[in-house]
Amino acid sequence: MIIPEFISIFVEILLYFVVSLFCLFIGRKVYDWITPYDLNYQTAEVDNPAVGISQAGFYLAIGIIVHASVSGQVNYELFTFIDPENPTRLMILGAELITTGIYVGLGLICLSYGRRVLDWLTPFDLNKEIVVDRNNAVGLVEGGFYVSMAVIIHGIICLLYTSDAADEGLGVDLGGRRII
Repeated sequence: MIIPEFISIFVEILLYFVVSLFCLFIGRKVYDWITPYDLNYQTAEVDNPAVGISQAGFYLAIGIIVHASVSGQVNYELFTFIDPENPTRLMILGAELITTGIYVGLGLICLSYGRRVLDWLTPFDLNKEIVVDRNNAVGLVEGGFYVSMAVIIHGIICLLYTSDAADEGLGVDLGGRRII
């Protein structure tokens, strides 16, 4: 009895790992799309550290958003394919993966628009500083901006989870404060 359950848990962990890697891959494509320069050329051919620093910040941001999306509760009532009388683990897992995809997609949209806002608000040409001048400080600013936005998005996602739990009458612990 223990072996089949262990295998089932192992498969779920492996599936979440694959989904997380897929989210990183999609995030890389989004990052390539929102930057006006060729990432492969800048990182592999030119060895531009400013681009690498910014890209590392973006990857950290995606990891933070994926963490928020997989670590919270899911409102299973939203998914019509789940039989409320007899939900199977596969149905529940499907709902969790769909929810993860939605939250990661929304997070990537927020990061994309956030970069546009950062580019608009900086008093200098962000792209020129990173690509032409290879300014590591500006790469750190952009990478830090991505991480900061991801922490905010993480908080919002977790707040959505806790507000759903509060709506359902469940007790919710918010950092030492208990909402009933």
